[in-house]
Amino acid sequence: MRRGWGVAGTVAVVVIVAVTGTARCVAGERHIAAADEHVCVVQAGSYAACYGSANATKKLAPPANATFHAVTAGHDFSCGLTASGSSLRCWGDLPGGSAQLPPPSTFFVDVHAGPRHVCGLIPHGTVLCWGDASSRGAIDVPSGVAFQGVTSGANYTCGVARNHSVVCWGDSNNPVIAAASTWRAISDAEHVACGTDHACYVRVNGSVACWGSNSRGGAAPPAALTTNGSVWWLAAGAGMTCAMSGSSVPGPVTCWGAVSGTIAEAGYEVACAGWGCVASTTNSSRPLMLAAAADGLPLPQTVGTSDHVTVSTLAGNCTAPGRLDGVGTAARFYDPQGVSLDGAGGLYVADDYNCLIRRVDIASRTVTTVAGVGGTGSTGGVTPLQSSFRFPNGVDVDGGGNVYVAGTHNQEIRMLSGAWEAVRSQSL
Repeated sequence: MRRGWGVAGTVAVVVIVAVTGTARCVAGERHIAAADEHVCVVQAGSYAACYGSANATKKLAPPANATFHAVTAGHDFSCGLTASGSSLRCWGDLPGGSAQLPPPSTFFVDVHAGPRHVCGLIPHGTVLCWGDASSRGAIDVPSGVAFQGVTSGANYTCGVARNHSVVCWGDSNNPVIAAASTWRAISDAEHVACGTDHACYVRVNGSVACWGSNSRGGAAPPAALTTNGSVWWLAAGAGMTCAMSGSSVPGPVTCWGAVSGTIAEAGYEVACAGWGCVASTTNSSRPLMLAAAADGLPLPQTVGTSDHVTVSTLAGNCTAPGRLDGVGTAARFYDPQGVSLDGAGGLYVADDYNCLIRRVDIASRTVTTVAGVGGTGSTGGVTPLQSSFRFPNGVDVDGGGNVYVAGTHNQEIRMLSGAWEAVRSQSL
């Protein structure tokens, strides 16, 4: 059941399920879409706009003067449903070419793209898909099924049938398709979200369940959502899933897996891709998009600018503690504690269990060890790298370039001089 927003003038507002204590009927218009290198949105006046990493395919360039009520994004292409007639139009490099698309008179209820294909739902329940052999069977829709919704994943597609079962097709090596006994047993689905190698669905009672690979936690929803009856939308990406729930719109956007936590307290819609997830937080003018990047992956270019809020990992990897200098997620920390900006583009880090002081160059995300030998102790040395610390917990920098370190087990405050000739210690 659609909420009472008109198509004309609607901006980044998902067509919501009516949140009641009864079964929900999920509609499928999508006003914000995410792919690995770009995002697309429906703006004021129903014009589509795409932002991200430009390439020769013109995937960021919607047709001039065309208006849309829904958008979706693949790897090298983007598509939308027109505001007049709800026909499917694509721009960029759709595998197999756009000539294969149906005539403009074809009316679509929903459309969703995977990296190499796009599928749409027409009113009487038929799903139609386009692409080429590179989608590994994701365009080969099973016959004889009346669908109420469809979502495309990485070389596979899943739909919810009108009898609340789930039907999937595509790459047999994908963990989602391979777990046929799981999805074939589903009989209470309202909406399904397809990620890279996992999928989740909203049950008729508004709770969530998932299947497929759980290597990054995207198939393990929070316990509360497995019984919570107020979930009305899901989006899945590479190892992450986000849910929208509650009794009103906008609602909280709760994510788990590679992106986790509440990324928006009041969101209208959410979409996920390989790099993370993006949520719309307004329904007027250009949508304010809040982007959350997973594991320090870079956001698409031009996404995360002044009208976006970005949450990303600067350096390190929460799943793999260790001791290693490097760039971004290639670097390793072990229980990092205090941090301090140095005023020169760097961030000092007290790396507690490694007994080291590290510096992160913010622009390049390069991590280097600037003090400590790595073993526990409290000795000063001729140089910082010949000195030892005992579980440093706090670090600060003054205007003269001196770095102060608080140890937790040696009862000392250490000072790395601005000239870096020596490390001096001062007993508490």
